[in-house]
Amino acid sequence: MLEFSSMAQDFVEATSSLVGGRTINIMDREGTIIASTEQERIGTFHQGSAEVIATGKPVLIETKDLPRYPGAKEGYNMPIFLKDELIGVVGIFGCEEQMLNVANLLKVYVTQHFAQQAMAQKQNVESEVRNRLLSLLLLGDIGQMETIYQLSALIPVQLAFPVKVIMIRAGKRKNTREQMNHYTQLFQNMMWQGTLDRSRDVFGIQNNDCIIIHSAPRHGKADEDLDKIIAQVVREEGLCIAVSGACPRLEDIPGGMKESNTLISMEGGPVRNLEDSQVKIQYLIYKSLIHGGTKYAEMLYRKLTASQDARQAEVLLVTARVYYQENGSVQKASERLHLHKNTLLYSCLLYTSPSP
Repeated sequence: MLEFSSMAQDFVEATSSLVGGRTINIMDREGTIIASTEQERIGTFHQGSAEVIATGKPVLIETKDLPRYPGAKEGYNMPIFLKDELIGVVGIFGCEEQMLNVANLLKVYVTQHFAQQAMAQKQNVESEVRNRLLSLLLLGDIGQMETIYQLSALIPVQLAFPVKVIMIRAGKRKNTREQMNHYTQLFQNMMWQGTLDRSRDVFGIQNNDCIIIHSAPRHGKADEDLDKIIAQVVREEGLCIAVSGACPRLEDIPGGMKESNTLISMEGGPVRNLEDSQVKIQYLIYKSLIHGGTKYAEMLYRKLTASQDARQAEVLLVTARVYYQENGSVQKASERLHLHKNTLLYSCLLYTSPSP
């Protein structure tokens, strides 16, 4: 049976004003009043509701019937069903002529209310399980495999490898509550549009970022869902998205997370996808720089200026820049520079080869 006593009191107090301030009671399956606009009656036994529980049918108590129903007042008592399970009784004070239609409406209202509350509770539990599972997957601890399997079975979800780690971040952070609501709505929209697959993707909010562990597309097809996710994020003002390279195994997921975190920290447009060759070059240069690459770059520059005059050094630097702008395509770079391919390759080797 659904445990709803904690929310029932708020319901009766909010609803009483809609029925002219009349007394409303909610009883549990034991016939005990668990919520009432007459709070002194909470915890007392209601004989009329016990009869409703026993029969599953409404019970009208008139003034002449009161001796047979200790603890009750005249009025209608209606069964509350949730998914064909009788979970309690709602009663409203008044005589038959006045209250039949109101009692029926109240029954519908209270049923819908508790159904919505049950759904919200289920969604909250699922969200907590997903976030816990996401945290474990991002750690990549194979010692937690049993827990990962158990949480995956609860939702249920089954990753299809290789996966990619997607990170979505707001450029200008709003207050935490507003940002979390924005992210939650973004996830909802993706699920409604079918771009997030609840049975194959794990997603949640970690450290104020949206994280998605996105499964490989079915049947080896092009990853249209990933394209749709990227397009949806681009349409959202102020968001940027980073997509890691493929992670073929569970223990590779933490590396994918690091890749996405690095990508989203780089300067650039709203989309940083490591499958894009230009982004990959920028990523490698950025990683090199933040891990001591500056010294290596300075060493190469000193070598260049020591071995070439200023004009030739400038030519070689321009050549290298165009080469990387063309994503390492010798053909395209040589055409832009009007050079023979062999000359271009020699120039690049001359600049980048280490000192003897």
